[in-house]
Amino acid sequence: MNLRYSFSLVAALSLVVLAGCASGYKQFYQPAPGATLEAITARRPSPPPAVPIVERSQPSDAQAILDAYARRGYVMIGHAMFNSGKPESEDSAVRQAHEVGADLVLILSPKYTGSVTSAIPITTPTSTTSYSTGSATAYGPGGTVTAYGSGTTTTYGSTTNYVPFTVHRSDYGAVFFVKQRFGLGLFTRDLTDAERQVFQSNKGAAVRLVVDGTPAFDADILVGDVITSIDGVVVSSAKTFNELLRERAGKRVSILIVRRAQHIEKSVQLNP
Repeated sequence: MNLRYSFSLVAALSLVVLAGCASGYKQFYQPAPGATLEAITARRPSPPPAVPIVERSQPSDAQAILDAYARRGYVMIGHAMFNSGKPESEDSAVRQAHEVGADLVLILSPKYTGSVTSAIPITTPTSTTSYSTGSATAYGPGGTVTAYGSGTTTTYGSTTNYVPFTVHRSDYGAVFFVKQRFGLGLFTRDLTDAERQVFQSNKGAAVRLVVDGTPAFDADILVGDVITSIDGVVVSSAKTFNELLRERAGKRVSILIVRRAQHIEKSVQLNP
């Protein structure tokens, strides 16, 4: 076999093997900020399951997806978003979820993005052989002598043909979550300029989301409430609110909120 042809086959086979082994869910995995193994372990109420929960969804607004899972007590620890020209199995996403310690993986349905057509050059050896015969007559004192002969000539070369192929590409994605332990169970944000005008104050933290089944949920703290103080300490921002909660983990606290111009005090037992 021609060596050049052999190398072409080896290269093609190598590409096929690499394409079959590489997982986009692993290759393009991006951890969430601060989602180290130590941080994940410290926040979770129990060890990860042997087999992560698998859920599926159509691609949609990223914040809406995160909020929906946050209400159920799940926080994102990482994601993988990529475009591929080969089918990606859901098993690859589940293996990646297990590897990073996720409790749940949300697999987004692939979205077709177009096709790419190209061609692969295939080089094959070629050779041509020609045959020739001839005769020669020599004259001498003793008479004439005729000699006969033949020869073979082989010419080596190669031919390159281009084999067309089409690759259908799609967007793939998966989001990886862990079930988190919450002290209170609130997601807050800073006040908008309009809210500061209404409350006539720059201070406070607005409730953006309440996690189901948490102390905040059971205390009927609602989305849209504005938290102004904890145990009499003024809450100046969402960051201050989180710091005050961490200092009081596991304790009963008094939370003052403003709801529709009314001041309401809630006594809440925080989880450790």
